[in-house]
Amino acid sequence: MQILQKGSTGRRAAKSIERQSGELLAYLDALFRRLMLPRQLAEEQSLELSREEIRALILLQSSGRSIMTDFAAASGIPLSTATHTIDRLVHKGLVMRVRSDEDRRIVQVEMSEPGKKLHAALRAKHQAMALSWLEPLSPNERETFLSMMAKIAEGAMPEPARTRVHSGSATPRGASE
Repeated sequence: MQILQKGSTGRRAAKSIERQSGELLAYLDALFRRLMLPRQLAEEQSLELSREEIRALILLQSSGRSIMTDFAAASGIPLSTATHTIDRLVHKGLVMRVRSDEDRRIVQVEMSEPGKKLHAALRAKHQAMALSWLEPLSPNERETFLSMMAKIAEGAMPEPARTRVHSGSATPRGASE
């Protein structure tokens, strides 16, 4: 009888987590509709930035001037994909190619002034969004929420990144953004 109960408990738990994951997706969808869609920046609308382009801007802002192979490695994408993304950002005036002072054969990429301004506007938008999530919560609820988000973020990371976080040598990708 006990074996039967364990089996039925496992099935109930599986159904419960399936229901809860559906509920989570509904909440995330509602958050996306309420916070992301209506609040596009005017710059975003006129430039039509892809997720990859926004990610490249964030990476360039944090790393500064870099050569394409370093940028591609930091992005975790092939060099050809990184080059294509940077080409689009150069065309939009958000990134510049600069020749190295030490070796004129080396071409580096960095954010242009319009790119830096757009990044600052995106950062302010993300900060406002985070505040809107936290404001309705009490201080204790905020701490609980942030603790749970850290646990979820760590669980969602690929295995090599998870190992680095445990060792204390890195923070989750995008944690500072």
